[in-house]
Order: sequence, then structure tokens, then C-alpha cells
Amino acid sequence: MVGRIYHVGLTVSDLDRSIAFYRDILGLEFRGEILMEGEETDKMFRKENCKARAM
Repeated sequence: MVGRIYHVGLTVSDLDRSIAFYRDILGLEFRGEILMEGEETDKMFRKENCKARAM
């Protein structure tokens, strides 16, 4: 039996719209945002000068 889920990763085409859906429709708690960029992010996404918003 699963007691809690602490982290889920999803890729979406419209982050702001997705936040509204998960928060307002499904009732999930918004915990904050981080901007990922730099060498490690470039490696993770296999793109140069990559920037990613994560919630």
C-alpha cells in the first residue's frame, strides 16, 4: 500500500496552465518553482543553453 507520493516528474507543453489544473481542479499543493540552467541542465536535456522551469 502506498502511503504518500513525494515527487512526480512530468513534461508539459504549458506549465502555467498545468499548474492551474493540478492546483485548482485536482487540489494538489503548489510548493514553489525553481529555474534550472547551466551545464548540468544542458547535459540533462541534451541541449545547449537550456533553461527549464520546475515546480
